[in-house]
Amino acid sequence: MSSLVTTIAPAVVAVLTAAGAVIGIQFRDVDAYERRRGIWQWLLVLLAAVATMGAVGTASGVGNLLQATLLAVFAAAAVVLAHVMWRRRVPDAEPRIVAVATTAAICAVLVIAGVVSLTYINDKGCRQADLLVQYTRVSSGAVMPSFNSGQGPTAGDYENWSKLIREAADQVTASDLAPHAKRIGELATEITEAAKANDKPRHASLGVEYYDELKPILAKCRITL
Repeated sequence: MSSLVTTIAPAVVAVLTAAGAVIGIQFRDVDAYERRRGIWQWLLVLLAAVATMGAVGTASGVGNLLQATLLAVFAAAAVVLAHVMWRRRVPDAEPRIVAVATTAAICAVLVIAGVVSLTYINDKGCRQADLLVQYTRVSSGAVMPSFNSGQGPTAGDYENWSKLIREAADQVTASDLAPHAKRIGELATEITEAAKANDKPRHASLGVEYYDELKPILAKCRITL
C-alpha cells in the first residue's frame, strides 16, 4: 500500500473512533474526576489510531501477519472499549446520537480490518521477492567481480549461486515486480558466464545492472540491503 494510505487510515480511524466515543461528553463545568474520564476517552482514540498505524506498517512490505493481526485486534479493542465507556458515561443519549456513535465505532473497526487485510494482500509480491533479496544480501561477492587475483567465488560457486537466484526469481509472480525479478534471474546467468570467462569489465557492468533491477523491488517493499 502507498504511504498515503498508511497516513490516511489511522486518521480516518481516529475520526470515527472519536465520533463513537466522545460525542456529547462535556469537558467544561465538570469536576476533576469527570474530566479525567474524558481524557481517557481521548487517549483511547489516540491508541486506536496509533495501533492502526502500526498494524498497517507491519502488514506492508514483506509483512508479519501475526504482528499485524495482533495490532489490528488491539486497535479494534480500543475502539470498542472507547465506545462502551461512552455508552456508560452518556446513558441518556438520544437514540439518534446513539445510532450515530455506534455506526461510527463499527465503521472504525471495519476500516481497521479492511485496510490491514488489503495492505497485506496487496504486498504479496514483496513476500515472494523476500528470498531473492535475502540471497542477494548474502552473495554480494558474486554480483560484483573481485579484482584481487585468487579471490572470489569459484566457477562451481557461481553455478550454484545463479541457480538459486533464478529459482528465487521464478517465485515472484506479482505483476509489478515479476519483470524485475525475471531480469535479475537472467543477469545471474550472464554474470556466471562472464565470471567463468574472467571478463571482469562485463561482470562489473552486469552487476551494476543487477542492482539497478533490484532497486524497484527494494523501494516497493521498503527493504534495505
